Amino acid sequence: MKHISFVAGDPSGDVHAAHLVRALLSQNDNLRFSGLGGPRMQEAGVELLSDLTKASAIGPSDALKHIGTLREAKKAFEEHLVATKPDLVILVDFGDFNLPFIAPMVKQHGIQLAYFISPQLWAWGRWRLRYVKQYVDHMIVLLPFEQEFYAKAGVQATWVGHPIIEETQATRSAEETAEILGLSPMRMTVGLLPGSRHSEVRRLLPAFIQAAEALSKHMPGLQFVLSQSPNLDDALFTAADTTHCKIIKTKEPLANILQTLDATFVASGTATLQTALHQVPMVVAYKTTWPTFLFARMLLKIPDIALVNVIAGKRLVPELLQNQVAPKKLCKALLPLLRDTALITETRLGLAKVKERLGKPGAIDRAATTVLDIIEEAGRS
Repeated sequence: MKHISFVAGDPSGDVHAAHLVRALLSQNDNLRFSGLGGPRMQEAGVELLSDLTKASAIGPSDALKHIGTLREAKKAFEEHLVATKPDLVILVDFGDFNLPFIAPMVKQHGIQLAYFISPQLWAWGRWRLRYVKQYVDHMIVLLPFEQEFYAKAGVQATWVGHPIIEETQATRSAEETAEILGLSPMRMTVGLLPGSRHSEVRRLLPAFIQAAEALSKHMPGLQFVLSQSPNLDDALFTAADTTHCKIIKTKEPLANILQTLDATFVASGTATLQTALHQVPMVVAYKTTWPTFLFARMLLKIPDIALVNVIAGKRLVPELLQNQVAPKKLCKALLPLLRDTALITETRLGLAKVKERLGKPGAIDRAATTVLDIIEEAGRS
């Protein structure tokens, strides 16, 4: 029985890793899985050594708050590697931890190493490419330009497409979702999507709520839907209960919510791609600690940070950073996406092109096939 061990830290990485485990089992049911991750991986059949999703953070500054948890997890994982000697270790995103700490340790023990979902080295932190070149045997990437990026660096890479295409399928119709949420079909609906991490929500949600109140003064008929990540404490979202506008909180799947929206505020990250797949005009917000932001700014090699803009190759949707994430600026950025018919049409057409560039359905199955090929090839060598 072949043994595959994972390291995933973010909630989204936990989800992607769980999907990959299920896809691998559908192609070969004689596999064992272990590693560091989260509850979704455990549900999929992974022997979980530690739940890293509780220590997920944005950037090294935030990660310092969880250094004790990460240190203990690294120690447990190394002991596990020595005791079980997996056939393959798969790192899933979480680059601030996986690249400098886990990748060298895995190769030190002579274990084959693959990386699923590349950290955004092409955007910032290109100096970390040295870790990939030195320690990673195979990159399994989601974005088309990433394969070329790694090929130029002499790293073996396979583009499989983006699994978000399958993951962003709604489980019920827009009409059913609207009825469940109590939305009026006669009113425009704006989304508040503050992210899936505690730190993201804490920094973005107050500004989103105040921006919603400002929008309501310009367009009194608006209704708002606040997406509440199921893995976060309800107390984080109580500010939405005392507003002067109608904000409906929900833990509905994001795909269900998106099909009810006319426009949305959204935290920078994968959610921008989910929003793009539903062709919902958006304003992207990014706010982190100032040390993390200034460090990232020094390393940033591209003009935009929002994935949807990076893939579009231009500033398709507004993105607001740090102090720009303020109620008045958020309101000013979103209003044209509710009022300007020509701009709305242009934005939706651009988002449709982004969807095309994410590849065809079946990314997770293709990733599973690549993983099994890596193990088979290693067995022959």
